[in-house]
Amino acid sequence: MSRPQIGRLGEDIAAAHLAARGWYILQRNFRVARGELDIIALDGSTLVFVEVKTRRTILSGVPQAAVDQRKLRRIRHLAGYYLMEHSPPHRDLRVDVLAVMVADDLPPEIEHVVGVGS
Repeated sequence: MSRPQIGRLGEDIAAAHLAARGWYILQRNFRVARGELDIIALDGSTLVFVEVKTRRTILSGVPQAAVDQRKLRRIRHLAGYYLMEHSPPHRDLRVDVLAVMVADDLPPEIEHVVGVGS
């Protein structure tokens, strides 16, 4: 699989994981000139911007480690663009990271990190 295919697979797994837990997926791959938000969803009354990181191995580190302070600033900035264009009903905002490990012939492993940088 190519890198974009692995990323898409991880996002599909993440969206299914969240939906199975009762989250309402508002949008996937929201794009503006400055970047992209992977998943925007409602967890009850909380609007959540979910960054999905997918890896096949941990040779370069665990997937969630790729979301550093710089990446968090970018996500928050992009979230502002989303909120200017859309106004879903919500009480709170949050950024989560969903780390997905996909290995051949094994079920995916998912780690959901809630409230990153809060």
